[in-house]
Amino acid sequence: MTGHVEPEDVLACMPDWDCRVSSISVLVGGLANRSYVVQAGDRRCVIKLLTEEMDDFGLMIKIPDLIHNTVAAAQSGVAAGVLAAFPDLSAVVLEFIDGRTLEVADLSAPDYIPRLGRAIRALHEGSAAFANHISIFTFLDCYLDLVARHGLRTSRGLMEEVGTLRRIQEALSLRALNPTPCHNDLLAKNIMDDGRPRLIDYDFSGMNDPSFDLGDLAMEGDYDPDELETLCEAYFGMREPVQVARAHLFGVAAQFTWSLLFAAMDQLLADKPDSTFDYFNEADDRWAWTRQQLADPLLGHYIATASGKT
Repeated sequence: MTGHVEPEDVLACMPDWDCRVSSISVLVGGLANRSYVVQAGDRRCVIKLLTEEMDDFGLMIKIPDLIHNTVAAAQSGVAAGVLAAFPDLSAVVLEFIDGRTLEVADLSAPDYIPRLGRAIRALHEGSAAFANHISIFTFLDCYLDLVARHGLRTSRGLMEEVGTLRRIQEALSLRALNPTPCHNDLLAKNIMDDGRPRLIDYDFSGMNDPSFDLGDLAMEGDYDPDELETLCEAYFGMREPVQVARAHLFGVAAQFTWSLLFAAMDQLLADKPDSTFDYFNEADDRWAWTRQQLADPLLGHYIATASGKT
């Protein structure tokens, strides 16, 4: 544990920046970590301070892996560039991306969907290997263990559907793709546009089935079947019905799991990165979406298609 770290502590390790700093401001929107924009003369950077409690409880990947993956992703040109990394401070200093953060509505805009599919492929193909292997079901098992060990409250009806998630997990194991460096958390807040999509924040990243990133993004954008097919076609360069079905199931598994994540963050984190955010309400919202998907009569079709049984 490094104790409480402030951006000034990081800047003290960067004397060429520290001596010229004119302002430090909070970068709003982070739900898992704290970030700051630093202005130093005519240069700007972002200091990201990683929440050690997230690591301690296993709510995100290990901080050394997170830092490694952030550096590895920068090689793709899709992620932010890394100016410096300080594992002993649980901090990383990033390129300031002069662009806008996407809104949820942007994710399903017709002109964005294919661009995002290509950006995901560029990340997968252009990044150096990530330090860890991870899947959404690794997170699911961890969060379920936290629920059991700490007696955590979860959204009503969620725990009764764990068995359905195991059916989905089995189906997704049958046509798995080779692991690639995956972001694993493509909500709108983690995508920027400076003339091209930029994928930021690698708190849940790892070597994973590439169709997970497609499904996670589609879930965050609440894609309809045609939009999901457009995304997958932009990524694969052709129609891949099995992978479309797998992406859909990955999205369902992601939303189920992220509901548990936000419930755990609400009840386990003593110092929440965003004190104004209602973490348990977010858990309920994500479960409400998931419950609709689990009740969809087409769920069995998706499972059969992903399994290669149609």
